[in-house]
Amino acid sequence: MTKVEMQVDINCGKCKNQIMQAVTELEGVNQVVLDEEKSLLTVVGTMDPICIAEQLRKIKQNPVVVNIGPPKPPEAKPEKKPECCKPCLPYYHNTCDLPYYNYNTRDMVSVSSYESGSGCTIV
Repeated sequence: MTKVEMQVDINCGKCKNQIMQAVTELEGVNQVVLDEEKSLLTVVGTMDPICIAEQLRKIKQNPVVVNIGPPKPPEAKPEKKPECCKPCLPYYHNTCDLPYYNYNTRDMVSVSSYESGSGCTIV
């Protein structure tokens, strides 16, 4: 892909139409932009810049090459990650811990045993 910028003479709407039609007839042209204020023709594609100049001379234009080079790559837009609306559940290592239950950090487990060692109580 090549980006070619040429200075052209744009005097009226007819000139603009002739320029656009002449350039779009060329093989390998992907994009054509004509800036009337700057009198700048920008052509992007796989075409030969010399062919563009010859085509413009056929319609009585005197093109002046301003720049030839690769086109700018399109800017990548960063992806937005969805925001969570609920707090994440705790991760369980074993499947026997399933199904999930309402986990509250204020729950307390107390383990005590009798002095005689006969058993324990879990509250």
